[in-house]
Amino acid sequence: MSPFVYLFWKFFCKCVCMCSSFKLLFVSSGTVEVKAPPKIVDTGGGFFLEEEEKDKIQKTVHPSEPLLEFDDVFCEDCGKQFMNSYLMLHFHLAICDNCRDAEDKHKLITKTEAKQEYLLKDCDLDKREPALKFILKKNPHNANWGDMKLYLKLQVIKRSLEIWGSEEALQEAKEARQGTREKMKQKKFDKKVKELRRAVRSSLWKKEAGIHQHEYGPEENIEEDMYKKTCTTCGHELTYEKM
Repeated sequence: MSPFVYLFWKFFCKCVCMCSSFKLLFVSSGTVEVKAPPKIVDTGGGFFLEEEEKDKIQKTVHPSEPLLEFDDVFCEDCGKQFMNSYLMLHFHLAICDNCRDAEDKHKLITKTEAKQEYLLKDCDLDKREPALKFILKKNPHNANWGDMKLYLKLQVIKRSLEIWGSEEALQEAKEARQGTREKMKQKKFDKKVKELRRAVRSSLWKKEAGIHQHEYGPEENIEEDMYKKTCTTCGHELTYEKM
């Protein structure tokens, strides 16, 4: 673009903006106030902005980072003050990261383990108030399977005691279920043995009901010109004469 064309375009845009910016304000006294046109600012990017619009852009406030939800929290183990931690963030447990024992005390367990080991139902974990906190993790056996729910073992044990009343009652319930499970296994085993015996008997009955083919042993001379053969299977004797 030549300098002459650029200057002409700049002057034209300025005139248009000035004409469109004049506003007549009628007040109660009957006088007329004229609002001065805003200053035109060259952005340097090939277009112009009114000064007010530029101020709006510069004054745009970006939302600040969210404040930490947990302030002035004291660790239940060491008693020290901390602002946030892994267990506080995910499980609302006031334990700092230094005191976290991920291998034992603060171990995470799967939903299946929580249900089998502590005899909990889905509703006990997710619907009974307050619902237990959990995190989602990809299944290590197959990434295409659904995400695993991992619960804090400490909170699962507490929920189990709320339902069963005591560790003794929980243990008795586990033993009762184990006995029932063993009985069911034995019942299935006996049923399979019975079916196997029935199949063997059926096979023997079909074999006995079939046509018997005699298998004779060596012939014996019993009298002059008289001979016999005995079946080695059923003992049948065949007598015949030889000329």
